[in-house]
Amino acid sequence: MTRSRPFATWRLDCYRAALNQDKPKLHPQRRVYVRRRTRTTVAQARALEHLDKYLLVPDSIEEAFGRIGPVLVEIGFGNGNALAEFALLNPDWNCVGIEVFRPGIGALINQCERQEIKNVRIVDGEGLSYLESMLDNSVDLIWVLFPDPWPKTRHHKRRLVTREFALVVAQKLQNDGKLLIATDWASYAEEIEEALGDVEVLVGGIVEGASDRVTTKYEARGIGLGHSVTEFEYVKKVN
Repeated sequence: MTRSRPFATWRLDCYRAALNQDKPKLHPQRRVYVRRRTRTTVAQARALEHLDKYLLVPDSIEEAFGRIGPVLVEIGFGNGNALAEFALLNPDWNCVGIEVFRPGIGALINQCERQEIKNVRIVDGEGLSYLESMLDNSVDLIWVLFPDPWPKTRHHKRRLVTREFALVVAQKLQNDGKLLIATDWASYAEEIEEALGDVEVLVGGIVEGASDRVTTKYEARGIGLGHSVTEFEYVKKVN
């Protein structure tokens, strides 16, 4: 017997299809992520049934939150711990999390439901493409915490933080807006420093000590493996 899909899943599929109808791909050749097959817990699967409650439509931040406020965008939020804590401690901020990892999306939704966090919205998709769709000078803070390092040389082209990414960040940040990046891969840190150093309006570099945030799952794993963490902070400065 064929099992029918839950109504919430069917409605969400229809919603996404309507959004994507006749919409050109921003970078049809780019492949910077893979939606890996990873076990989703029962709680995470149930949480995903509420995704439409948190799903953010591009270019509708003020409408989605029903207010104007400072905007945080985290690209690749993992299990969402850092984003959820920031949102809880900063209720005046509009917090946008971008992720393709379904269990992580479910985990963040669970945290928001459990702690009654109202100021989080989720983009289920690729980070750079969504960032490109945002209005220029509209973001106050961007986090990229422990992006996938794609350690194999042939996969380095999939790394998120490149000069192209840095140029987009420079467009989307407001003046005095910040970009925070952390990685535990030394080779990736070198690439990040080189990519960001080429963008004149982004001022900064490596900072000592952890930024004011919770330790992420991937950070803890890297430290456990003996990796050293490199953190970067850049501020947009326009004369």
